[in-house]
Amino acid sequence: MHVPRWTTNALCAGLLGAALSGCRSREDAFRATRVPVARFDSVLKGADSVRLPLADARLLLGVAGDSTFALKAPHDTMTMTDILAWAHAEQARKAQVDAAAAAAERARQDSVRKLLEPLLAVTVVKKTYLPRNPDAEQYEDYISLGFAYQNKGAKAIRAFQGDATFLDTFGDSIYSAHLKVDLPLTPGQTRREPARIVRVNPFRVAHQRLRDTPLDKMKLVWETSDVLFADGSRLNVTP
Repeated sequence: MHVPRWTTNALCAGLLGAALSGCRSREDAFRATRVPVARFDSVLKGADSVRLPLADARLLLGVAGDSTFALKAPHDTMTMTDILAWAHAEQARKAQVDAAAAAAERARQDSVRKLLEPLLAVTVVKKTYLPRNPDAEQYEDYISLGFAYQNKGAKAIRAFQGDATFLDTFGDSIYSAHLKVDLPLTPGQTRREPARIVRVNPFRVAHQRLRDTPLDKMKLVWETSDVLFADGSRLNVTP
């Protein structure tokens, strides 16, 4: 028997509508379910057949994984709808708290950087390229960098660290490195340290540019991130 196409389409549409209606009714029943918050995680395990929007499902999973949920929840028993509303509010509150904390930390770091900026002057006094020399048992190329450090502050410094960035004539970065310097400096004192050695990686453009650019064609930008003073006090950008 030939079944008209419109009849087949109508039948499929009807079955799809019934399935969607069944899904919605299960979801509505699930959202209206009142559960004891102390046993929320065990109740949630029975919701595998319910199709929820991804955002709601993630929220419920987050609540289930929160061991302090029962202590923070406003009631001993709540419907899933109430729990979702509470979780959305908690999510928004936490985002606001995190944003305020991040802003406060940025402000603290800016304040510390302003205090650190005038304390030290760092210069490069010598740059030497040391090509490999198997006869001297040196099997790789090296760059030797000699630094000088001046304490421009009013307190004696025990040690410090920061970031050194080499710029070319146009202000583009050639090479950068983080330096830890364990070199006591009294106020106004300038000291040099033994040369720092950079092992040249021939496949790194930064190493090639550092090797090939003359010292008088480079500018060093120094940013102090941490200072330990001789009296035990400390200024540190990192919390």
